[in-house]
Amino acid sequence: MESMVETIDTLIIGAGPAGLTTAYRLAKAGHNVAVIEQDKDYVGGISRTVSHKGFLFDIGGHRLFSKSREIEELWNEILPDDFLTRPRLSRIFYGGKFYAYPLKAFEALRKAERGLPCVLCLCPCLSDPGPKNFSSMDAQ
Repeated sequence: MESMVETIDTLIIGAGPAGLTTAYRLAKAGHNVAVIEQDKDYVGGISRTVSHKGFLFDIGGHRLFSKSREIEELWNEILPDDFLTRPRLSRIFYGGKFYAYPLKAFEALRKAERGLPCVLCLCPCLSDPGPKNFSSMDAQ
């Protein structure tokens, strides 16, 4: 009797956007890939809308943004007819103020109550960046 065991090159844990993209790229390159997902009904990680008692809730972000031509080409390859481009304004409301999303560093530093102290606490790191790799770190 022949064995029906399949060899898997790569096991990916999680069927969110990162896991699915990784599996797609590896499989396209000829690797035998398996993806395992905790949710028995859905893939997509937190990038989905769920229905509960007649109401729709967005669990996580639904928008993909990239300044990389390669990434946008991949999205269009995977979703040729379903990838929609929409102009939208996303913001975060925090501490009584709106912040651009994705975050813009200087805007966040300017508006945030603790922005300047956070930057100032990084100043020592700028002059002494620390170890170059893990093997040069001292165990403390």
